[in-house]
Amino acid sequence: MQLTTPEFEEAYKNLNKEQRLAVDTIDGPVMVIAGPGTGKTQVLSLRVGNILKHTDIRPGNILCLTFTDAAQVNMRERLSNIIGPAGYKVGVYTFHGFARDVIASYPEFFYDGADFAPADELTQLEILESVFQELPRANPLSVKHEEQYSYIKDARRAIGLLKQAGITPEEFSKLIENNANELPKVNALLGELLGERLSKNSFESVAKAAEELALGNKKDLVSATELTLSHMVGLSLSRALKQAVSEEKTAPLSAWKQSWMKLDPNGSRVFKDELYIEKMRSLATVYTRYRKMMWRDGYYDFDDMLLDVVSALEQHPSLCADLQERYQYILVDEFQDTNDAQLKLVRHLGSAEVSEGKANIMIVGDDDQAIYRFQGAEISNILDFPKHFKQHALIVLTKNYRSTQRILDVAREVIEKSEERLERVIPTLEKKLVSARPELGDGHIAHMLLPTRAHEYAYVAREVKQSIADGIPPKEIAIITRRHRELEDIARVLVRSGIPINYERKQNVFEEEHIRVLVTIARFIVTLLQSDRKEADQFLPEILTAPFWGIRREEVWKLSVAANSREDRTWIGAMVDSGDKKIRAISEWLVEVSARAKHEPLERILDELIGSDGVLLPGRGEEGHDESASPFVDEKRHSTWKSTFREYYFGPVARRNNEPRYLLFLSSLRVFVGALREFRKGKQLLLTDLVEFADMHER
Repeated sequence: MQLTTPEFEEAYKNLNKEQRLAVDTIDGPVMVIAGPGTGKTQVLSLRVGNILKHTDIRPGNILCLTFTDAAQVNMRERLSNIIGPAGYKVGVYTFHGFARDVIASYPEFFYDGADFAPADELTQLEILESVFQELPRANPLSVKHEEQYSYIKDARRAIGLLKQAGITPEEFSKLIENNANELPKVNALLGELLGERLSKNSFESVAKAAEELALGNKKDLVSATELTLSHMVGLSLSRALKQAVSEEKTAPLSAWKQSWMKLDPNGSRVFKDELYIEKMRSLATVYTRYRKMMWRDGYYDFDDMLLDVVSALEQHPSLCADLQERYQYILVDEFQDTNDAQLKLVRHLGSAEVSEGKANIMIVGDDDQAIYRFQGAEISNILDFPKHFKQHALIVLTKNYRSTQRILDVAREVIEKSEERLERVIPTLEKKLVSARPELGDGHIAHMLLPTRAHEYAYVAREVKQSIADGIPPKEIAIITRRHRELEDIARVLVRSGIPINYERKQNVFEEEHIRVLVTIARFIVTLLQSDRKEADQFLPEILTAPFWGIRREEVWKLSVAANSREDRTWIGAMVDSGDKKIRAISEWLVEVSARAKHEPLERILDELIGSDGVLLPGRGEEGHDESASPFVDEKRHSTWKSTFREYYFGPVARRNNEPRYLLFLSSLRVFVGALREFRKGKQLLLTDLVEFADMHER
């Protein structure tokens, strides 16, 4: 395509030796180990530009996969800055966004072409409960406590983990039966050996047993369904034995025995899975039935998207071939955080016969930065990349542009204690980071031991106050703790000390109570606009129980009774006829705002919902409020009733009672309004845009 821009040439010129090697290694599998602050996003972006510059590939033939929406936006912006408009034609997706796009682009391969809808958590639990109701009484998962199924939430979590591992119900059933067949062998080797008290004399016998189990499957293992129980147990036991030998203690082996083995009813020591095999078989039945009922009712959940795409690629060679032809270069960011389903997707896309085992795949990651294990991420994916793509180039980025050398050295001392690291798998690999910014100096690290947390907070407050007195701008000072609870506690100390703070909690703003309330009111209004009163009515119980209205629960209960006794059985009707002046005023206000929302801009409707004369926009003053700055200030308010939302969440009482919580709420609202503006750039926003935006994020 011979694409180049001055921005690309300038950025390329500033690359260091290792970065340039990664950008220039265009063809074949490439594994880039990029520690923090080593410029991996720049490398990914420039490599895309280099591919377009030196090949005939079109931008649409390049696929970049990331993990978060923020990373996707960042990558897209980098590409557009470096290669111009062509950057918007490159396929940049999150894994789930890519799966959603494949399903939408090839509907004939999914759900028999039907238009499926995402299932929320409540719908998933309802369908799962209906599956549990079908279980016979003798089923080990059908246990109930106070009319609730004891294992239903565990089953839902287990099914989610299976989907993240890319394991279908059929594969799971096969895996269970394979394990059941191997249990006698495992028990025969380990039951007697580990049944007695362990000593150092046991080490040789344990080593032989571990080797026999681990070598039971000699082929290269590349997926969870190929990993036999014997092999897994053998590898795990070998690791425990290695630790025991290095420490010259039996404690690691005793801990392994306690974790993996248990006494059966006959008093024999057996592998734990033998005691749970029937539950696993029952889970396989539930998983199978759950998937069928979700399909029957036209639903899929978040994890289904990836699993369904992977399954479709395996079942439909034509779909797989089409995507392989379309995406001839694949780049994956944060590869250490991939789960097995995501790894399967990447392997299928890179397995075209024409590539002859040398797919044009670049993975960028760092095994020391794995953070998504709670979502099923497998650190082994990056550790085992050389198994999947044997003829790969290995490039290590070690120049750090963010930190001082002293901080890098301390961080390395900590992370080196981890067992699962590439440096242990590839002895020749050297990952020690070197600061590329000597102007930052060595950096100062102070280690303080104080008797209580109160002393810690007071110490931090004194240090911050002194730093400000020494001329350091407050915005240059950051406080990091392990938990938000600690940040909230220390924020109180800082406020009392007269220190200005900005507490911003990075999270999904849709999980914040006040944002959820706004979105629910918006859904009610939009549904009412569509002349569906009964559908809109379902939102009112949740809306009226929001604390900012100041409506007592007793009044909400009376309203429920009144609604159920009406012929139309609607809450809005009961509210209009209510003897409570406040409830009646709220109903009139909601109907009036609904009528206005059809044509008036979102900012003006939000002002009304919040009870503000100017929306709390990003970057406005300490209070985030500037009436003169809003073009939508009402000279004459339409309604005699004013929303108490702003006063409850952002008024002086709220701020005085809990300063950190106030700042968190304010931050979330700013993020929310700012995100809405970005969502519809250049377009006048309506309330329907807010609902569409919220629905999109829930999916």
